Amino acid sequence: MGAYNVRTPLPLVKLKTLYPGQMGVNESDVPEGLRTGTEGKVIYVDPNYIGATTNPDGTDPQCPLSTVASALARCQDFRGDIILVMANDGWQYGPGTTDRTSIIAENVTVTVHGVSIIGVAPSSPVGVIWRPATAGGVACKIEALDVRVEGFAFCESLVGAGGGTGVFAEWDGSDYYGDNPVVANCYFGEGLDIGIQLEYVWNAIIERCAFHEIGYGIYCDPAEDGFGYSDIRGCWFQDCSSGAIAAAATGCDENRVKDCTVFNASAQGGAAATNEGFDFTNGDDNMVADCYFSCLLPVPANGDIDDLCSAGATDAWVANHCMNGLVVVNPT
Repeated sequence: MGAYNVRTPLPLVKLKTLYPGQMGVNESDVPEGLRTGTEGKVIYVDPNYIGATTNPDGTDPQCPLSTVASALARCQDFRGDIILVMANDGWQYGPGTTDRTSIIAENVTVTVHGVSIIGVAPSSPVGVIWRPATAGGVACKIEALDVRVEGFAFCESLVGAGGGTGVFAEWDGSDYYGDNPVVANCYFGEGLDIGIQLEYVWNAIIERCAFHEIGYGIYCDPAEDGFGYSDIRGCWFQDCSSGAIAAAATGCDENRVKDCTVFNASAQGGAAATNEGFDFTNGDDNMVADCYFSCLLPVPANGDIDDLCSAGATDAWVANHCMNGLVVVNPT
């Protein structure tokens, strides 16, 4: 779970003996570094690299940019640009004494269609640490089509009261759409208020993500428009106190949730955990299949699946697993 199996363009560094010159330097023999296609660029971000600033073009890993925002400023719509963000020593239990102590602490807004932002931490099961820059802030807000975010560990802000949101994809009502986002192989924990928030977003893919001891795992504000035609698969929700998937908003329709795991300590112990699992109360035609819940089959009582989860009238909950057996009816 988390950052394993993150996909990055390889090699990350061209061998100088085979490709002489320095990538990303104007008027050199390789001025623009690795390419992802006829136009797409690979842009490197590493605030811990000696001398890293927001000035270079970022296409040379030995001359990276220092912020994700500066990398986004060098991307263009639908070109296939990929931003690679290097690992840091921001995990709460880390030594904090290495030479990589500068974390990603930014509130960025992605307005470039078709860009990918990838955390490169190949030996980490959680990913590259990314915290909101402000208390309660949004680390990565998506206001463009076809954006991919992968390989990050989104944790609470270190400012003020902390908290915050990891990823927020939205439509603003007139000017931009956050449709078709992919959030994969990411970790959401360490005091976040919300892992992923979706507002009037279609065709989201959320896969192989872990949501640990935060408020909401995946959230849609009930006062806003819901999300639809989305695919949530292979995710792990551990004690999301406000709800693992809080999708009670009108318009959370025609989504698929498959092969996910929900552990809720209250439900597991037989205490009330009302809608702290999956809540699709006002949705239509959603399918929840082959998921695992730390609760009992319908009793009814605290700690059963009817307490932990809610379905819409036209949803299909298929072959889901409780602690004492297989449930084949919708929770009520």
